[in-house]
Amino acid sequence: MREAQMFQKKTLSHAISALTVSAITATSAHAQLEEVVVTATKRTESAQDIPITIQALGEDTLEDLGIGNFKDYIKNLAGVTSGGRGPGRNEIFIRGVSTGKGGLKIAGAVGLEPTVALYLDEAPISMGGRNIDPYMTDMNRVEVLPGPQGTLYGASSQAGTVRLITNKPEFNEFSGGIDLMGSNTSSADNSSAIEAYANIPLVDDKLAARVAVYRAKEGGYINNVSGSRLLPYSNPGLGGREPAERAISTNEDLVEDNFNDATYEGYRASLRWAPNDDWDVQLQHTSQTIETEGVWDYDPTLGDLNSESYQPDFADDEFDLTTWTVSGRMANLDLIYTGSYLDRLVEGISDYSGYANNGPYIPYYICNTSYTSCGETAFFLDQYYNTERTTHEFRVNTDADRRLRAMIGVFADDTENVEQGDWNYPSSVEAGFVPNAPIPGATSSNPNTRPPGVVFFNDFTRSKKELSFFGELYYDISDDVTATFGVRRYDIEIGLKGSSNFANRDYGTGDLDWGRNVDEVLEGSSPADLSDTIMKLNVQWNIDDSTMIYGTWSEGYRPGGFNRNGGSSANPEGPFVPDFYESDEVTNLEFGWKMTMMDDTLRFNGAIYRIEWEAMQIGVLDFDISNLTFIDNVSDAEITGMEIDSVWQANENLTLFANVSFNDSELTRVPANIVGLRQPGSSLALAPELQYVLRARYDWEIGNGNRMFAQLVHQYTDDQISAIVTGADFQMDSYRTWDASLGYDLENMTITVFGENLTDELADLFISNEDDIIKTTPNRPRTFGVRLSYRF
Repeated sequence: MREAQMFQKKTLSHAISALTVSAITATSAHAQLEEVVVTATKRTESAQDIPITIQALGEDTLEDLGIGNFKDYIKNLAGVTSGGRGPGRNEIFIRGVSTGKGGLKIAGAVGLEPTVALYLDEAPISMGGRNIDPYMTDMNRVEVLPGPQGTLYGASSQAGTVRLITNKPEFNEFSGGIDLMGSNTSSADNSSAIEAYANIPLVDDKLAARVAVYRAKEGGYINNVSGSRLLPYSNPGLGGREPAERAISTNEDLVEDNFNDATYEGYRASLRWAPNDDWDVQLQHTSQTIETEGVWDYDPTLGDLNSESYQPDFADDEFDLTTWTVSGRMANLDLIYTGSYLDRLVEGISDYSGYANNGPYIPYYICNTSYTSCGETAFFLDQYYNTERTTHEFRVNTDADRRLRAMIGVFADDTENVEQGDWNYPSSVEAGFVPNAPIPGATSSNPNTRPPGVVFFNDFTRSKKELSFFGELYYDISDDVTATFGVRRYDIEIGLKGSSNFANRDYGTGDLDWGRNVDEVLEGSSPADLSDTIMKLNVQWNIDDSTMIYGTWSEGYRPGGFNRNGGSSANPEGPFVPDFYESDEVTNLEFGWKMTMMDDTLRFNGAIYRIEWEAMQIGVLDFDISNLTFIDNVSDAEITGMEIDSVWQANENLTLFANVSFNDSELTRVPANIVGLRQPGSSLALAPELQYVLRARYDWEIGNGNRMFAQLVHQYTDDQISAIVTGADFQMDSYRTWDASLGYDLENMTITVFGENLTDELADLFISNEDDIIKTTPNRPRTFGVRLSYRF
């Protein structure tokens, strides 16, 4: 009780500070706030008219903040956090619905689905632990919809949905733009970007095209420092032995300052056709490649921003996304069909030398049979990850002017994920291990024998097929009160095939079945059907033209999946690893308000909510059951929170923004037989109690129609932990950052000078021991730069 009271006092104090910061500024107000139009409910509406919580970063805001990629927009959204280790390797969390990440490199094919859905326009592109990171060129807005959105957006919308909305072709107007950026980071490499777009009318009122291209390079700021490594006597696989000879690995040929570079390169091309006044057809293709070198986290024991890699770290992450949409009107019905095809491929090498510290089987693979001589520990993981996804959605909206109206739809999804992970221990060749090959009869996306040195590899194929029916019914109880009932019935078929393969010294002369044939283990179980119905109830009361309150009860879900080690046990009598883990369920009860005051110059929106998260999907490592991580439905949690989003146009020149989030999260149940999890009463992972983003922008005219602007942004994130799995539950300290910019507008050109992380705060964005080394992902050090934007 006392802790709850302290939390309430703390959050109230911060809320008052955030929301009354505007009181020290001018008191006259003449300009009105700009209307924010969104498609959050799959209809085009003003954000102030929709009875759900919405955070929106519009096109002007994206440009003002210089947002280029994932990390840029995440840091400007209160209540939204992320966990990850570099471009294309992050996951989004909203309202504290997060267990964090475990401490092992587990195969993505058996990893968890995300709790937040990510969309690019109408196409779902979310992936567990590997969210796509589209560069934010020619974007119209970012929409964040906190709370379960499962009835409209389906699987993985447990905690909310993030939508990236692109600009579409416009008829009868040729326009374009070029953006250039250059920046310098303290004690790091420079960064640069060039972006361009063009809107091209082809046939008046009928046909138009739009093209956007970009290339952006982010300079590195993590150093690969000199070091040496050998198999420690403390490795549990030695069992107290002390080998007389242990080879030493060095990384002198890889030592480099600022070795974590990332290059984003791609294009987007779209075509829009209106055959008549009632119908509209759009076709769009997006292609992007991210090339990375180095790592995005550092080892604090080596000093700030220093790491040790004994193998080259690099990756190529590329995706192609084609989407199509047909919308029109027929007999007072609005019809829309949209589809997408996504093909994503990630290939890369990552250093894995730290596993020699604790890996219990390392000595077996790199030492001789008498354990008197052991080889080098310069290990690496060679990973291949491919996703192909096709989706279709068709929905119908009845006449919006009727008292009783509805939207009904059907959604289909066909996804296949292929992951190959080859764990290379080069010194295993000297220890007598011969090339490793797939288990005969097991499904293999790569049927070839692996190169010498690959002592362990995964080759998994996971499939998901979904057919869902959804709808919402709206009824105007009176002119001011509207009730909404939403429902979604989903039917998902999930399958897992493949194998985990272990090298041995007798390949070619003995049994080839070294490893785990998942096809056999899951025979009769995979594929499996998962079906259920979730619902939503919302009541909206428009008290007057400027004030609305609403209440929402909603449910969310994410698919279950298979364990590659299902059924295995160190104890023949059990307990056993479950073959399949079910969907976990999130239930949200929310009260919200949207208010416009002071002659439409002050917008004050907020929500109070309580979330119950039951049968949480959690990765568990219990050597009494299995020597591999498995996933099960264990533990429950509760979250109580509040969000506030306000904008005040203080006068014609000054605009103030305050976006605040509070979350009090708690594990409420942890079964006594589950080891490796934090105790009941602990907070959830990556769930800071307090986050806020405060922004002030001042515009003024300097003559001849030219203008200048100044902007200051302050972001704060409270303490948090990285995971609820013990051994990976590292404390992440609170941090605050300051950004500022000064711009000059003249006719078609804008020149902006900006500074980011002005106080050079070294923040803990994420802490992980996936490499068996505790490493911290930091923010970018203090950066100054210039942006030049030209519009025609």
